[in-house]
Amino acid sequence: MDVQQAMRAMVDASGMTHRQISARLGRYESYVSQLLTRQSVPSVDTVAQVAHACGYRLELVPMAGGDALVIGDECDDAPDRDMTIAKTKELLTKALANLDAMESD
Repeated sequence: MDVQQAMRAMVDASGMTHRQISARLGRYESYVSQLLTRQSVPSVDTVAQVAHACGYRLELVPMAGGDALVIGDECDDAPDRDMTIAKTKELLTKALANLDAMESD
């Protein structure tokens, strides 16, 4: 499953229209349509925002086991998981560095 397929699946499962998703994102409806039809390549932050708007969260789960990293989980209904985008990027950078180190072993 690629990113657009995953986003389409989240939108479909949410039962919301593109208009409702775009309102939650604070974006135009055409922006959401472009994201879902491969007319743009979304950043990790954008995928996390779409996931949150649809009632999901984006997690990176290590294949070797361990704790998952939650990306962009800043919603008010989950204060214990309040994570800024800067902190998310820092954790993602560390996770990618660890993966690179594992691949070189």
